[in-house]
Amino acid sequence: MRCLMRRKVRLTAIQICYSLPLCCMVLVFTACSNMLAGNGPPSTPTVRPTPSPTMPLPAPKADSKSYLSEELTRDELEKVQKIMAGMTLDQKLGQLIMVEYLGNSYQASGLQEMIAQQFVGGFMYQASNHNFDAPDNVVSTLDAFSRQAMNDARVPLLIATDQEGGLVNRLYTFHGYLPSAAEMAATGNPAVARQQGAQAAQWMRQLGMNADLAPVVDVQTVDPPILETRMFGNTPQVVVTYAGAFLNGLQENSVAGCLKHFPGLGAVTSDPHLGLPVVNRSLTQLESIDLAPYRMMIAKDNPAMIMSTDVLMPAIDPNLPAELSPKAINGLLRNQLGYNGVVITDGLYMEGISQRWTLAQAAVLSIVAGDDLVEGPYTPGQVAAVVAAFKQALQHGQLTIERIDQSVERILLLKVQYGIIR
Repeated sequence: MRCLMRRKVRLTAIQICYSLPLCCMVLVFTACSNMLAGNGPPSTPTVRPTPSPTMPLPAPKADSKSYLSEELTRDELEKVQKIMAGMTLDQKLGQLIMVEYLGNSYQASGLQEMIAQQFVGGFMYQASNHNFDAPDNVVSTLDAFSRQAMNDARVPLLIATDQEGGLVNRLYTFHGYLPSAAEMAATGNPAVARQQGAQAAQWMRQLGMNADLAPVVDVQTVDPPILETRMFGNTPQVVVTYAGAFLNGLQENSVAGCLKHFPGLGAVTSDPHLGLPVVNRSLTQLESIDLAPYRMMIAKDNPAMIMSTDVLMPAIDPNLPAELSPKAINGLLRNQLGYNGVVITDGLYMEGISQRWTLAQAAVLSIVAGDDLVEGPYTPGQVAAVVAAFKQALQHGQLTIERIDQSVERILLLKVQYGIIR
């Protein structure tokens, strides 16, 4: 595991401190979007404009710092430790959960309860969950919604969406069609991808969002691809060039980015929302294709987050989907690829997971595996079940408080670095 850096002193996070089946609601939820369906309304234009290479690049905020460095100051680390020292167990466990919500009522949806009483670490906006229905289809109104949520949170929230452009265009309601990954790469100009990331970041901040579960770094190797136009290219280098530019555009403008879907969906031939896909590649093939973008981008782009997903790769782990596998997360992503940032799961309600485990069971397995943020609960009852499962795992020794603290610290450090915690 790569150690956190504090000036010239090397410190690890530990050393510093220490349901209902979702198949009947498949149209409502998605952590990374339904891979086959668009996200705009029926009137989404079929003629999709190519982005202009001359679009002006938004400047970073005057008070923003470069979030592309892994250097942590003593003050940042001490701030996080002070926050953690004052947290109850329930508050720490809540930080490990990112929720969704149904509809656009802050109270009736249960979102206020999940934030104010269950202490969740963040929430996601999803157009498919009707979060942007009127009156929340106006920038000022949604920003007010975000501010209300922040005001109710004991620890400032990660407020996320997965804004990619093209088929997964969460900002459609506010800004219309935006180019896909494939369209950005087709321009032959990485500056276009960076400009799109920067513009998305500015728009997201106007809506009160501070995290984008993008870009996709899967390498397209089947035709037709399940992810359609969501991938930047069919070689690791093309993906790294354009996804890296998009990521930098986000992170230079104070929005935490997220590489997905680890360890890779570029070769899948079935939709992970509907079952567990299997990729039967050798480890050598995986290293040269699917894992290559992560190896290169972890080293040079410092992604704030990485999303693990539900794909079975027998060469890595023949038994468990990657997001629930200690071999994939702690073994491969953390120890071999050297990533010590925040790892978030894909939606644990997806059928590749829910056909075998409850959301609460999968949540425990994901934290055991090395993930930090569990994405998927969407009611206070589901959050309560996940928290109860965490506590039971602590009682039985499946989890330890040191392991919980490790993830809480990563999450809080991300929030400090991105100015979410000030």
